Amino acid sequence: MRFNLPEARKEFGRLSRERYRLEQEVVSGLSRKKLIAGTPVEKYKACNKGNCKCTRGELHGPAYYVSRKEGGKTKMIFIRRKLWPKVEEKVKRYQRWRVIRAQVVRMNSEMLALIDRMEKAVTVKPGEKKK
Repeated sequence: MRFNLPEARKEFGRLSRERYRLEQEVVSGLSRKKLIAGTPVEKYKACNKGNCKCTRGELHGPAYYVSRKEGGKTKMIFIRRKLWPKVEEKVKRYQRWRVIRAQVVRMNSEMLALIDRMEKAVTVKPGEKKK
């Protein structure tokens, strides 16, 4: 099957426009508001004291944490209840930013592969005639 250069150019343009849109999201995500790396966690605990409600299944909590990897180990950072809504928003914004970043990386790989195929389609070896 022959390589369709005009279609490849259209596809490259489409990928380029999509990547530009994603790049704008990445830049705006970094410039406007702060991000917090990690995962939001709500934990419920049992104290297991004799007549406590937690011995009957009603656990204490929630306690709020941000879980993150540091030096290959998981670290749980306690967050005060009154700060939780803002912290959770910043963590979720960070997670969204990471998804967009991964899409840009994937798109760059697709574009590079397409460029390689386009180059191969139009390149001839010295002394060889193009079909």
